[in-house]
Amino acid sequence: MEKILDTVKQPNDLKKLTFPQLETLAGELREEVLSVVSKNGGHLSSNLGVVELTLALCRSLDLPKDKLIWDVGHQSYVYKMLTGRRKELERLRHEGGACGFCAPWESEYDFTVSGHSSASLSAAIGAVMANELTGSGGRVCAVIGDGALTGGLAIEAIDHIGHLDKPLLIVLNDNEMSITKNVGGISRMLSKARSGMGYRKVKDKVELALKKLPGVYSATRFVKEHIKYAITTGGAMFESLGVTYLGPVNGHNIKAMEDMFKRALTMDEPVLVHVVTQKGRGYGYAEKAPEKYHGVGPFDVHSGVKECMEKTYSAVFGDTMCALAAEEPRLAVITPSMTLGSGLIGFSRKYKSRFFDVGIAEGHAVTFGAGLAAGGAIPVISVYSSFLQRAYDNVIHDLAIGGLHAVLAIDRAGLVPGDGATHQGVFDVAFLSAIPNVAVLAPSCLEELRKMLIYAVKEHKGPIAVRYPRGGEERSFDNGDFVLGKAKVLRVGMDVTIAAYGSMVSRAMDCADELEKRGIEAEVIDLRSVKPFDTATISKSSAKTGKLVFMEEVVRCGGIGEQLVTNLKLRGRDVKIKLISLPDGFIPHATMSELEADYGFTTRGLLRKIEEIL
Repeated sequence: MEKILDTVKQPNDLKKLTFPQLETLAGELREEVLSVVSKNGGHLSSNLGVVELTLALCRSLDLPKDKLIWDVGHQSYVYKMLTGRRKELERLRHEGGACGFCAPWESEYDFTVSGHSSASLSAAIGAVMANELTGSGGRVCAVIGDGALTGGLAIEAIDHIGHLDKPLLIVLNDNEMSITKNVGGISRMLSKARSGMGYRKVKDKVELALKKLPGVYSATRFVKEHIKYAITTGGAMFESLGVTYLGPVNGHNIKAMEDMFKRALTMDEPVLVHVVTQKGRGYGYAEKAPEKYHGVGPFDVHSGVKECMEKTYSAVFGDTMCALAAEEPRLAVITPSMTLGSGLIGFSRKYKSRFFDVGIAEGHAVTFGAGLAAGGAIPVISVYSSFLQRAYDNVIHDLAIGGLHAVLAIDRAGLVPGDGATHQGVFDVAFLSAIPNVAVLAPSCLEELRKMLIYAVKEHKGPIAVRYPRGGEERSFDNGDFVLGKAKVLRVGMDVTIAAYGSMVSRAMDCADELEKRGIEAEVIDLRSVKPFDTATISKSSAKTGKLVFMEEVVRCGGIGEQLVTNLKLRGRDVKIKLISLPDGFIPHATMSELEADYGFTTRGLLRKIEEIL
């Protein structure tokens, strides 16, 4: 029997369906989301929560003439299915399959790249003004989650939107969560709105009564506003900034949302429609634990996601923070809404008064940490590599110039599978190593991460970053005690020097094992300290072997390899050098095995590059 979903080739096809058919379609879409994510991994809870919302928006807008902009496009799987990309979603996050976020190169229905939070409103008002400047038609709608509103960029955009006073539909998808439970004043404000969901009905009845009294309705706006604030203060901030607030409306009632959207789209002003949805809706496991099913790997639909028993870098970070906090009462941990992903659940429960989830606000996290450091505390700021990019000025201006002692714990450094260009952690070495006063460390195994964190908290003075990859490392290297700026020779050899740091050390050792089988002795050096780095040890080794291979899992431009080459040349070393790094370009979505094969980071691929100078 043909599914209703099989008949939908483009969004306009949805307008032919009845509401009972749409309810059936919603169920089919949830089944397909579950099937796709359980097979490939991806973002589950958020996509299950926006099924009806996506249907209502696609029916209310004229796509792609109208522009629909999703904030953090991880919630766009249903949208992709309805805009001709159902087949590509079968290989979601794999090479050649659909990207896990909105991607303009993938479809004309995706207006902007959307991998990071809080950017949709700025892009949307830009689209509105572009329509006006170019004379092109079409309306603009931005969908933003309540978690994304904690980002400063979203607040800046709302301020500008209210000032310009142009027609724009903002849909606030309120599910009370980002990845974990939302925190802060904006979350409390929206909670008040949710508790007053009868407001609109009361307001509409009062307006109807006032309209029957000639000359009274136009003079009683203050009466309507007082009704609003008497029942709910949830929309007060938006109204005060010049954005009309409508709602809340049930985000799983397609007709109610359509009625609200159609009303909003007739208004010649910016309008925010507050939609309340349930994250993980329709899948019992995800409804009970939506944070656990936010981003998942492949799993069995019937038994749900099993607990991961592998020891990861994130878990070691969380355990080490707990151990250090027991010894050091000044230690505090800050995260921009990454409590679960950064391994901090245990710390957040054990040391509540010293744990700060600041919401999706990376810049604030760093400057808040700078304030703590200036006051004598020892802040550890836990952030993903790709998200630290959003706080670059804060690192320079608020931490580095003053030389404040704060620790940047940088998770997901290096190649990141699945999420694509917006989430690759390949730029942090280049942008951090350029900043004076900042030290940068890169552990090659789990035990070395623990030692580096202990050093960073207890011994170092000034800003220091410890960058580590996603997942875990099976191999362990005996590097002894950590010393800033001092590399470690892990393996002695006479034929070629292989120097690396972080995740590349394990790969270097694998290459050395293979070279040994061919009768070639490789000397392997773990750089450990990326800035300052130990030129002397590398220089001495490469002078002995006459050949140097330097491996790093970051972009070459601005990487340590380029700096090392310059340093060796200044020392007058005549050594054959081969730099192995990532090219000058953005790394697309793929599995880790696909990425390693594409960029020559398999043992075989690396050996081919090493053989070029042997």
